[in-house]
Amino acid sequence: MVFCLAVALIAAVTGAVYNATQQVPDFYTEALEFEPAEASETGEILEEQVFAFSNQVKKPRRWSLRLTDRQINGWLASDLTEKFPGVLPETIEEPRVAVQGKTLLVGCKYKGQSLNSILAVSLDCFLVEGEPNVVGIQIHNVTAGSLPIPIGKLIDEINAYAEKANLPLRWQQRDGDPVALITVPSEGPEIEGVIRIDALELKDGEILLSGETLKTEEEKLKEAAEANQTEVVESEPSSSDGSS
Repeated sequence: MVFCLAVALIAAVTGAVYNATQQVPDFYTEALEFEPAEASETGEILEEQVFAFSNQVKKPRRWSLRLTDRQINGWLASDLTEKFPGVLPETIEEPRVAVQGKTLLVGCKYKGQSLNSILAVSLDCFLVEGEPNVVGIQIHNVTAGSLPIPIGKLIDEINAYAEKANLPLRWQQRDGDPVALITVPSEGPEIEGVIRIDALELKDGEILLSGETLKTEEEKLKEAAEANQTEVVESEPSSSDGSS
């Protein structure tokens, strides 16, 4: 009798856990709703904006970038696997995002040996005060369906990916949550100056990024020397032959 009761209890718990892992977050269901033609169109818009942005930051000037989660999801649906095959692990399919207020939600289909579910991560993204070009990503929670799962495993995966991609990454705590700190490079071979990010904002459906590419001290000195040279030339009196 006790054995039968134990078996029934285990079956009930196992069933409840399985059902919890099969629940799909609302944001992920909405993010999947894309006709192929619309996904392709919004993906192209995103690529055009990112290409124009990459050219903007190369020259000394102010710049900004505004992306919608709809554009990102369109690109993920139509271009990710085609243009970057193999970038996702075999266990991950159909990643999607949503911006709700100041929170970034990231979801995907996970197909592992012991778990098939929708994984979802809740994040906050912000600039770290006092550290130029350092972006903080605060991880609030990770779920499989509606079932919370340990954040430690996700952190291990992030560290492994960052090491493979040679991405500078460090961790700290904020309000009891782990925060990944990523330093965005300020210089590059095609950048004529130094990049400074001054705003990163998330609001319903949008990600906004703005900043400025500043002239280097070397470029400023060079321009000052050229300006002084021009002033000297212009101030020299012109010679002329007089006649009586």
